Amino acid sequence: MTPEELLANCTVAADMEVPDSRFAKWFPSLSKYLVMSDCAVGGYVVYGTPVDGAELTVEGMAGYTGKCYHDGQLVKQGKTSEVLGNPVNSMQWLVGKLASQGKSFKRVMHASVGTVFVPPMLEAGKWVVEYDGPFGSVELTVK
Repeated sequence: MTPEELLANCTVAADMEVPDSRFAKWFPSLSKYLVMSDCAVGGYVVYGTPVDGAELTVEGMAGYTGKCYHDGQLVKQGKTSEVLGNPVNSMQWLVGKLASQGKSFKRVMHASVGTVFVPPMLEAGKWVVEYDGPFGSVELTVK
């Protein structure tokens, strides 16, 4: 599929990746090879309300900003262009890689295609990630 076709066949949502690891004292020094090779920091993902991809543009997907707040204080921010230049490129790579292995990405599946900033160290409190455009925000309270 072209990037435009792919986006038109997806829903897109704001998300917050919450990494975790089986390694003690892993953050922020764990080797990128361990992170990539076996999902060594796979925790969970909090998803927001989905937006129909047909309402979005490929060009626009590279221009959104995400801001992360902890207890009301801005701690990180980044642009969606940090994800392979455009998150649609990342999704296109994933779909292509699966297809090359005889697999498919089905409509009921979810993918977090990359992060706009390295997640900060998780601490107790209220975490909010806000995205501009039609995506809104997601939040998580850590006790």
